[in-house]
Amino acid sequence: MKKFISLLLAVCMIFALAACGGSKTEEPAPAATTPAPAQTNTPAPAPAAEEPFVLNASIASEPETIDPGLISSVDGSTYTQHQFENLMKYQMTDEAFDESGNLFGTEIVLGQAASYEVSDDLTVYTFKLRDDAVWSDGQPVKAQDFVYSWRRLVDPETASDYGYFLDGIVKNAAAIQAGEVAKEELGIEALDDKTLQITLEAPCAYFLEMCAFASLVPLREDVVEGHDDWTDPANIVVNGAYKVTEWVHDSYILFEPNEKYYDAANLGPDQIKYWLSDSQTNNLSAYQSGQYQFMDDFPTDMIESLQASGDCYLPAYVGTYYLYLNTTKITDWRVRAAMTLSVDRENIVKNVTQGGQQPATGLVASGILDSTGADFAYGSSELGAIYAWLADQYPDADLTSYAGRCALAKQLYQEAVDEGKWDPNTTVVYNFNTSETHKAIAEACGSDWQTVLGLNITLENQEWATYTNGLGEHQFGVARLGWIADYNDPVTYLELFVTGNSYNYGLWSDTAYDAEIVEAKAMLAGTDRDALLYKAEMDMFGEGGFPVCPVYYYTNPYCSQGITNIGYTPMGYFFFQYAQQK
Repeated sequence: MKKFISLLLAVCMIFALAACGGSKTEEPAPAATTPAPAQTNTPAPAPAAEEPFVLNASIASEPETIDPGLISSVDGSTYTQHQFENLMKYQMTDEAFDESGNLFGTEIVLGQAASYEVSDDLTVYTFKLRDDAVWSDGQPVKAQDFVYSWRRLVDPETASDYGYFLDGIVKNAAAIQAGEVAKEELGIEALDDKTLQITLEAPCAYFLEMCAFASLVPLREDVVEGHDDWTDPANIVVNGAYKVTEWVHDSYILFEPNEKYYDAANLGPDQIKYWLSDSQTNNLSAYQSGQYQFMDDFPTDMIESLQASGDCYLPAYVGTYYLYLNTTKITDWRVRAAMTLSVDRENIVKNVTQGGQQPATGLVASGILDSTGADFAYGSSELGAIYAWLADQYPDADLTSYAGRCALAKQLYQEAVDEGKWDPNTTVVYNFNTSETHKAIAEACGSDWQTVLGLNITLENQEWATYTNGLGEHQFGVARLGWIADYNDPVTYLELFVTGNSYNYGLWSDTAYDAEIVEAKAMLAGTDRDALLYKAEMDMFGEGGFPVCPVYYYTNPYCSQGITNIGYTPMGYFFFQYAQQK
């Protein structure tokens, strides 16, 4: 969820920045239609009956929800991107993304919006909706549908994991999340049925990218309110290309084209069938038997042979795999630092994941760019954010090698024990959700901690729904998660560890860090803002910190056969709306 994606992401950012400054962007005129051929007296042959194009794919196990306001996973967002369309959308380009020739890059373009204007101070966006934007039941999409959806997202009563998403961006979002003002005070207003106005707290270079994000799609109040089962196939109403028509839980979700979608005539598959599985072995078997045309979760030890056969590719993915270190369970920062130092990341990416991943040197993923276009992950210091402060405080330590990092880890751990800040007899519970890869990573980390520190670790596997609920209850000692960027800015990672953030599962709190993130979100892009964000990440890995143990930067291995015209963004979504059979 590597470094070669920077150019594509830079293009996305250039698009967003070009939209600022009182400009107006309009929907391009439709292409001229091809005239019908002249009629003749010779009857045309009857067309041969064609088999329906059913695309079978497996991207995840049973989702906890497909409610756009409550989703928190990449697969949930993928389902949303196929069923709903936002003001902006990801549109497939003709640029091949990898050497398969079947995967194509995407760019952010107008979606449900036909045009937009930006005020001279870059804080007010006025969107005009498409005249042909309609819901799957035939009702027109209205500006009020966006107002309802965005207010619902930030309403504390919704308890959305992404409730924080607009904090510091859209006017009053943070105050609403804090319970200080009513949700009706959010800076979004329907000027009429087709005109939506959004007021920001300060200029935001990546705001248009946010307007393509799954959690901000429009929703119909009359469909959602008072209907807990509104996402059931019989009840759901959508405004995107496809609609769920059948959901056999723990088996599959079936999507079919939304005939009311403005581009329905150009859609690809007659059906998209997402098979729900957390068994990598079963996924591989189904793929090799021809049942699946696409999968992105399979045994890592098969990557090399699947690459050799031309089935597997490793596109870039802007994401970091990391471990929460619960600060209420592992209270001394030196123990958390020792655990972070003693994880052998090189061994994990070489011998466990085997998918071309890179060892993480910080939380912010490779592929996120600073204002100069440099990769943020490698811009804080030569060593990386994890080690920068430690290198300054412990100049005699060799942090360039795993052996040197382990030596400092033992020193920090022993200091905590000697001062009575850590009981070496403590057993730390490491939770992970069902996955052969997550289990293998947990075993590798547990072995490192036992070998280097003598730490006692218990591994506990849980199904996804149980696992995510447990994260929110903060009972774990260590818990894994992967974070895929929501937009191209370091804040998408750094704000996760602000006090009170819904994703701050380890309950770390540092008022100085919080202030740095708030200040950065209010600043214009530039080197001063870059410096503040670099400092914030290094502060996270300083005295009192280490709430997270970054492990590696993702790639996104997938296998496909018999299909082409798949769209992709390094934010992790595969788009099958226009897929074709080969």
